[in-house]
Amino acid sequence: MAIEHLARATYATLPWKNGRGETDEIYLLPQGGSREDFEVRISSAPIIEDGAFSSFPGAERVITLIEGEELDLDFGDSRHRLLPFAPFRFDTGLAPTGRPVKGAVRVFNVMASRQCWHHAAQRVLAGPGSHEIPPDDLVVVFSVSGSWSLDTTTRGALRLAERDTVILREEAAALRASDGGRKARALVLRLRSAVALQGL
Repeated sequence: MAIEHLARATYATLPWKNGRGETDEIYLLPQGGSREDFEVRISSAPIIEDGAFSSFPGAERVITLIEGEELDLDFGDSRHRLLPFAPFRFDTGLAPTGRPVKGAVRVFNVMASRQCWHHAAQRVLAGPGSHEIPPDDLVVVFSVSGSWSLDTTTRGALRLAERDTVILREEAAALRASDGGRKARALVLRLRSAVALQGL
């Protein structure tokens, strides 16, 4: 079991792989990995104008619109309109063109190598109330808005400020909006080991 609490202030702001924007790089697995060689990569980025996404062949991306109204993803032969808090999964090797529809937006991305991980589920949580998070191979908890308390077995309660991230490895937890505010939102994304799934 393992828990990593990643505060917003620790994120590294880097240029996009294609040089067309900037991204807040939140997490890389394995430690010491790179944007060219990773098992899991978590990031968040503003999109202020039309532009092509960077290509990451061999990885699946779950993208969630966390600020702004709409983002069109143009894959050439198909399109998908991304709406707020509606996670969407796609082959990130396809590198669609992103087009903000009604002004600038911000997205949250979790990319995973298909050889190593499988995106199992995505949930958007809203306060108030307590939300149970069962253990899994890897769980990403991201505080979109408001502040949250994450109760864990091995480390007790962790406080998540806005845009903090917690990575859980085989650890159960319970998430509750700290102020009971109805506007608090959080993302919970679950990944399963591809190696374990192949053994089933």
